[in-house]
Amino acid sequence: MAQTTTDHDIIRRWVEERGGSPAHVKRTGGDGDPGILRIDFPGFSGRQSLEKLSWEQFFEAFDANELAFIYQDRTRGGQQSRFNKLISRASAGDPGGDGGAARKSAGSSPRTPSKDGTDAIALLKEQHRQVEQLALELGELERSDAAFRRKFIALADALAIHTSIEEQIFYPSVKRADTAELLQHSVEEHLQAKRVLATLMMESAPGANMKEELEELVGLTEEHIIEEEHELFPAVRKLLDAGELAGLGRQMSELVTRLQNEGEPRKHVREELEQPAHV
Repeated sequence: MAQTTTDHDIIRRWVEERGGSPAHVKRTGGDGDPGILRIDFPGFSGRQSLEKLSWEQFFEAFDANELAFIYQDRTRGGQQSRFNKLISRASAGDPGGDGGAARKSAGSSPRTPSKDGTDAIALLKEQHRQVEQLALELGELERSDAAFRRKFIALADALAIHTSIEEQIFYPSVKRADTAELLQHSVEEHLQAKRVLATLMMESAPGANMKEELEELVGLTEEHIIEEEHELFPAVRKLLDAGELAGLGRQMSELVTRLQNEGEPRKHVREELEQPAHV
């Protein structure tokens, strides 16, 4: 489960234990401001856009911008996790209304989104909890088990449905000047996750790299969930009233039902990679 801190010693120890280093995104900032802060894990981040900083530079900007550090010690499979996210301290104090409480319930049985009385954000959070539960159960199975393949298919279908209702209905409906950047980033995260998911679906049998690929998929998904519940959802609640969110929820529930009735929602993932969504 993700934790949040502003303690410099905890952050530095967590990063260095994983071979990481403080960094910023190149070509951002200026006049002594390093711009967008990141943690770089050489060989794992896959990004050529990062440039290292000293810890002094990093923490000076970290405090000046009133940031908080979200991190995970272990994946649900028990492996050391590199997941981290920098968010505003204000967001850390109020993770999207009921987001903190909902996260604690992730161990419960997967739930089917309700069709009546559920607004769009509540529906998406229900799906988040379902995906987290499936990932948890998948991590407890041996890859050679037949149950592993069945659970993976359930996870792939759940992710395919979730990305579809967001990209087709939710994101276009909540796009405003205040949310455009967040939405574009969310679409890019979807694309990353779909690429890994498509690779995993091509595996006729569990391969040597499947463990690493599955961990990457789970990490990308967890990062996406945290970003939506800490940043996007609170922003949307300020833009839309209860009636508008309820209307979106009904539209999204109808699409969920249609995709489920068609069968194998995951089959659309490769098609969507050829024609990526835009917001």
